[in-house]
Amino acid sequence: MTAALKKTHAGVMRRVIIILIIAAVLFGIVWTYPMLQSGVVMSVYSAQQMSDSVMKDCGVGIQIPIADGWYPKMLAFNADGFAAWSGIDARMSILYSFGAFNLATRTSSLYDPASDKYSAFYGAYVVKKNGGVFGFNEDGSLNADDVTTAVRYDDTQLVLANFGCDAPMFGVKEIQTTQDTACAGSGGWTRIDAALRVSGAAHTYKESKTSYLQYGKPTQRVDKDFAETDMTGRVYAKYFSEYGCTVMMYCLAPGLETVDRCDEEALQKAAISALK
Repeated sequence: MTAALKKTHAGVMRRVIIILIIAAVLFGIVWTYPMLQSGVVMSVYSAQQMSDSVMKDCGVGIQIPIADGWYPKMLAFNADGFAAWSGIDARMSILYSFGAFNLATRTSSLYDPASDKYSAFYGAYVVKKNGGVFGFNEDGSLNADDVTTAVRYDDTQLVLANFGCDAPMFGVKEIQTTQDTACAGSGGWTRIDAALRVSGAAHTYKESKTSYLQYGKPTQRVDKDFAETDMTGRVYAKYFSEYGCTVMMYCLAPGLETVDRCDEEALQKAAISALK
């Protein structure tokens, strides 16, 4: 092969390699687009929600680590419809994370009944009640109905209803409370453990929903949309008089092992302090 031909051959190979690299990059962008879209959209939306949150109003900052296998950001949402739905004169903001995206399915494990993050969330509810203390009675004892109402509203109205579930089910099978426990670096919390029967998140895709921007679209077909499933819930509740609001650290997952791990990796390592 002459020098000229070698030079031409090398030039062709370089162009082929460049084309292959560009194609691989484009494929990667297209394949991971649902995850990229979720990250960008939710970062912007969450920042907007945080700026008008109960945390901002009360001057409380809550830092919650991201546990293994969960969405890589702690997101914020202001549950503006909570008071009208519940009949409780209170404002609630939610910090939350959900099951991480699966690179193969390009969607959250929230939809996967085989995942330990199926229908799972963790984070914090921050509630400011007008003329009283949310989650606690006048004598300081736990108001379990308040706590259950907050979790039920989140699961049925903010998650399932936005997927198109017309009659989401949320039943408490068993509940246990423990007084004066530790969480987020301090004592004085009341811990609530509950066995739940709820509508699961698995459903067959029918049409676009706004919620799919953050969770991705469900990719599998199921025999029954939103079939009932057993879940385990844990909430740590405490009223912070210095901020004038109740904080409820929580995890909802299919099994106790996942809840325990989330508790250890995230809830116990959270930090609550004055907002800077």
